[in-house]
Amino acid sequence: MMLMSRKIFFLLMTCQVFLHNQDAFAQRDFLRDTVRITLPDAEKFFLEKNFELLASRYRVNEAEAAVVQAKLWDNPSLSFEQGAHNNQSGKWFDVSRSGETAVSIDQLICLAGKRNKRIQVEKINTQIAGYQFYDLMRTLRYELHTTFYSLHFLYESLSVYDDELNSLKGLLDAYQLQFQKGNSSFRELARLQALQFNLENERMDVLKDFSEKESSLSLMTGDTLQRVILPVVSGTSFDSLPGIQPGYSQLLDSALANRPDFKIAEVEIEKEQAGLALQKSLRVPDLHVGAGYDRAGSYINDYNFISLGIDLPFFNRNQGNIKAAGYQLEESKLDKTKTEAEVKNDVTKTLLRFRETDRLYKLSRQQFSSDYDKLKEGITKGYEQHVISLLEFIDYFETYKNSKTEFNRLQYNRLEAIENINLATGTIIFK
Repeated sequence: MMLMSRKIFFLLMTCQVFLHNQDAFAQRDFLRDTVRITLPDAEKFFLEKNFELLASRYRVNEAEAAVVQAKLWDNPSLSFEQGAHNNQSGKWFDVSRSGETAVSIDQLICLAGKRNKRIQVEKINTQIAGYQFYDLMRTLRYELHTTFYSLHFLYESLSVYDDELNSLKGLLDAYQLQFQKGNSSFRELARLQALQFNLENERMDVLKDFSEKESSLSLMTGDTLQRVILPVVSGTSFDSLPGIQPGYSQLLDSALANRPDFKIAEVEIEKEQAGLALQKSLRVPDLHVGAGYDRAGSYINDYNFISLGIDLPFFNRNQGNIKAAGYQLEESKLDKTKTEAEVKNDVTKTLLRFRETDRLYKLSRQQFSSDYDKLKEGITKGYEQHVISLLEFIDYFETYKNSKTEFNRLQYNRLEAIENINLATGTIIFK
């Protein structure tokens, strides 16, 4: 039995050394190339360097260039004809007065306002591209804020684990010394080492989540230097957030007035209406106007002429495209109704979630005071002085750790609920 206990002891010691080495490596990596930024700093870098946002700006520029292209007139067509062989004079490519040379020019003139209708369609496409840009900014800003807050609270949770591990380390060092002197039982030492082993494992899981969130934040802010980003948050900033209960009507009006995806659905109807008008105008054939000169190939020499040409709309009057444009218009109206329903649903869900998380946060904030940390120190000293048992000590250690990390999670959930309201309304309700 004693041999098995010693094997367990050495196994725990090996795990402890391994985990401390991992922790030391993580700390060294943590301190290397570290940059601390506030949320306004993160937003500034996001607007200047985010790759998706920069690419979306180019798509807006592309749409604006399409408007410029639609405004351009069709180029005139110039043709030249030269006689290859003069049968009378026997000359090849005779460019003299006796040879045949003809020149003509032709210009396409669009009728039924086709040009203006094409310009209108492209202008609406530019509006849509702009709304798509702001919709992308809206969703990416939400992701930026939630990632920033998540990173902050994960870092706070890491601090909880570090504080507990530091307290436990001092206690373990003392007990290990007493065990070597034969003044304490191995059972208590092994139980404390198992507690340390469990805390180290949990800390590594939190550190893994922290690294993933940190990488996401680094990518969103366009940090190409691969530095470790640590969020800087004021200790009073969360309490200073407004605790008002915004009304549903106010939020819904804001969402319908500001959400880019709903604006896109509205403008899509305008686009399909303009597209239908364009397709109807294509029923009218375009006019070709031209002029020319023929030196010797007509009924008289030096023949000058003008020409008019138009397609006869006997068979193709663009019937299919007009019908398809009508269906697309009806489809866009249904999409707008669907988007409006989604907006209302988003506002309802986010408002209910915010109210619940805000209520829980205020309740927990009152119960979770700074005396909690002082009590932890008292419990540790009480165990050292054998005032409380090992099981009571371990139970409090677990309770303290769970309470602190859950309170961090509750704070994050409240902030995420606030950001969800901003996302659902398409504006900054809470700053």
